[in-house]
Amino acid sequence: MPKQSSVTILITVKNSARTIKECIDSVMKQNYKNYSVYVTDAYSTDGTWEILKSLKKKYGKKLKIERIKGNIARSHNYMIKNVKSNFIAFTDADCVVDKNWLKNLISGFSSEEIIATTGFCSTPKKINWLQKLIGLELEHRFKNFPEFVSRAPTMNLCVKTSYAKKVKFNEKLEAAQETDWGYRLTKLGKMRYVSKAVVYHYHRPTLRSYFIQQFKYGKQMPLIYLKQYKEKITGDHISTRSLFLQLLFFDLTLLFFFFSTFFKFLFSPSIFLLIFLFSFYLYDILKFTRSIRNILGLLFIYFLRVIAWTIGILVGLKTLMD
Repeated sequence: MPKQSSVTILITVKNSARTIKECIDSVMKQNYKNYSVYVTDAYSTDGTWEILKSLKKKYGKKLKIERIKGNIARSHNYMIKNVKSNFIAFTDADCVVDKNWLKNLISGFSSEEIIATTGFCSTPKKINWLQKLIGLELEHRFKNFPEFVSRAPTMNLCVKTSYAKKVKFNEKLEAAQETDWGYRLTKLGKMRYVSKAVVYHYHRPTLRSYFIQQFKYGKQMPLIYLKQYKEKITGDHISTRSLFLQLLFFDLTLLFFFFSTFFKFLFSPSIFLLIFLFSFYLYDILKFTRSIRNILGLLFIYFLRVIAWTIGILVGLKTLMD
């Protein structure tokens, strides 16, 4: 039997006491032998570090833990620099991985031109309704991924170490670091989507935390898309064209409403645009659910998300011009 390629699984964490134990325990149950786990904690204040120390006692040399100051990008760069295995796999502290996750990711490297693989992001069962709704929409997007993709979230990703070392994460980005990194990485080779490589992601549990997350994404959009990747601004396999159009129609609606205070004839078009926006939302939602309760919940989430994006983009544009 040929020797398995060595893999180091990287996890960055800060204040994830609620999920980190379940995450590490799942990673340690892989149907793959030749791997180790490397976790960096950004000086958590909620007991995460204490949990990691207890897990270190449980798993010994297979688990390496360190404390690193800085953001996610800096932590990833630090860990990648220290890795000596053939492959690097990534997951997040708020994820639980399937027992065959790593084996399936590695199986995707079927030719030399493939330098990275990614998989399906599902949703755990023991979650609240908001998390289920977020998961429904995200899973719909993942189910429609092509065989080869231009980027992937670090919750579910595997890369040949030699290539990972060539592309540094942008430490100036406070969110969406993986977007920028993925685009630069796939200029060097192909990234394959392996749907059988499954992780279960605990989405934001409250409207406040969800809004903040989406605001941060919006804040980074001008820096990523206007400054570096203009060709991607209208969407890709993750941030789909539908999401771009939702943002466009919402912002047009806002503009028409604002100018209708000065020009009364614009009020009717602004109402039409608002109706069209919600019709567009409904068209998108009906692709993956027919539950009235879910539809109403998703309409609210879509509207909240596009507000967060718009505010974030305005802040990002200001930062870009300063």
